[in-house]
Amino acid sequence: MRTPNDPMVAALEAESRAEQIALPRIDEAAAVPRPASIGTTYAELENEALEDEQPKLFAASGTELSRTPNAEAAGLAPAAEAGQRLADGHVPILEATERRVVAITDALASYRRRPPKAARWHYATKSALLIGDVTGIAGAAIWMGEVPVMAVIMAISAATAAVTAGLSGAEVRDVRNRERRARPAEDLAQAQQPFAHLFRAPDRGWPFVKALVWVSVAVAATIATGIFALRATIDDPVVGLVFGGFAAAIAAASWIESYMYADDIADLLDNTRADYEREILRHQTLGASTPWRRREEALVEAESITTEHSYRGEAAQSHLKAMRFGILRRNPQVVGHAPAAESPATHQTARRGGTK
Repeated sequence: MRTPNDPMVAALEAESRAEQIALPRIDEAAAVPRPASIGTTYAELENEALEDEQPKLFAASGTELSRTPNAEAAGLAPAAEAGQRLADGHVPILEATERRVVAITDALASYRRRPPKAARWHYATKSALLIGDVTGIAGAAIWMGEVPVMAVIMAISAATAAVTAGLSGAEVRDVRNRERRARPAEDLAQAQQPFAHLFRAPDRGWPFVKALVWVSVAVAATIATGIFALRATIDDPVVGLVFGGFAAAIAAASWIESYMYADDIADLLDNTRADYEREILRHQTLGASTPWRRREEALVEAESITTEHSYRGEAAQSHLKAMRFGILRRNPQVVGHAPAAESPATHQTARRGGTK
């Protein structure tokens, strides 16, 4: 629905008035061209003023319609600026992470032994070992008369300890991998120089690894002995030996699985890739900030409204200009049919010594 102040309404009213304008005939025009004695008529002056009015009217209308999105954009400015500062500040972190991914991949990817998706099998195996150990320990404790809740909690702790004892296999595998890769520092490529510690063997931490292995053996032996004693008390020494052997086998299997899964190069590559993907997600989250996005949308909307009405104002101005010529067209008896044509200037060239 158009309002009385709508520029289109004003343009239509001006066109209606222009259609009713008639110039009173004072004398017949003696020639088709516009007589030189007739200057700019009042009707033309009126329409020229209306033409000048149109861009301003439409500009005002555009300003009025864009006031709401402009106000919204102004209100969102503080939050949007804060979001932009965070996003801009995160760019160096993202770029540094990307450079690190490229450097590590270029230097170490060829030494990777573990497949990229082996983690699923690793966690599935650990879970199966843990569940089996919990079941055996909890069942023995409950048969002995322990409260079921207490038996399950104790079983979970003991089974976790047995599976954890097997994790020392990863440390042994890492030492083995470094021995396999070992080479003098001067033989390393330029890209591998920052990772020289991965190509150095024997590792000075090997005594600590050996101590860790013996601790793991002690943990597994303790748990197996406890299971043996528990089952032997309830059933028979042979039964206790079977279940104790199961517990020791679970700890040993956990150790072997950790040894087979361990790959320090793959861990470094996967962790670096995960860091990069996490930074990408964080940057996308910062870039998708609601105040920032809405402010940009409001600014674009306001600019679009203003531009649209600017074009409409120019179009209305051209329309009124056409109406001005229409008034003259309908009154040829006063102003003629067209402006007088300009006479071409005659240029003569002075000649010396007669004609050529």
